Amino acid sequence: MSQPRLVLFLADIEGNLTALRQTLSRACETANVPMPEVRWVESATALADAGWRVAELKLTPSGGKAVPEDHLDSLVRAVARDFRDQAVGLYTDKVGSYGRASLSEPGRPSRSLEGEYIDVVRQTARWLGLEAPVLGRLLDGGVTARNLLAAAVDFGGDEPHAPAPTKGKKGQHPAEQPPAPPEPDEDDRFVEAKLSEARRLMEQYLSHRK
Repeated sequence: MSQPRLVLFLADIEGNLTALRQTLSRACETANVPMPEVRWVESATALADAGWRVAELKLTPSGGKAVPEDHLDSLVRAVARDFRDQAVGLYTDKVGSYGRASLSEPGRPSRSLEGEYIDVVRQTARWLGLEAPVLGRLLDGGVTARNLLAAAVDFGGDEPHAPAPTKGKKGQHPAEQPPAPPEPDEDDRFVEAKLSEARRLMEQYLSHRK
């Protein structure tokens, strides 16, 4: 059974674990939640190739008390501020089909989302500039990756990665772009011609009144 997971993605590929622990300790103290154990996910080679270092925060039963995953946005903002680069946080509960994610970088408004597990994983993959199944394999291996591939077939695949604002030497996160307008059909052209004719007649009428 897949357990809930809380992972952080740092655009600082070198990744100083001591500095990360210090940042998280201060953020947890501010949020009044216990400091979790933190470790690098050394198996995340595909993420490293894309310019991300992955850290996992060990989750413990809450006992009804506040826990770090309740303050995901503030933890991610603290990491982005201290490391002076993009940071992404992802909490997933596959059994409950729930996910929550946060994206932060210095000088820009943070973004967050929560909802269905698969939907949140797919959006997080877009932020990271990855194919969703790559992220799925990191989370719980082949099961999530297969589900994401099936979703891509059912729903037409992930949205294309759009160019993101340059953020330095590290990876980029894609920005959502509006869909291109459809090509005008015969009816559209007819209406536009009528509107142009009406504008011409109105201008002619106004010029005669002067």
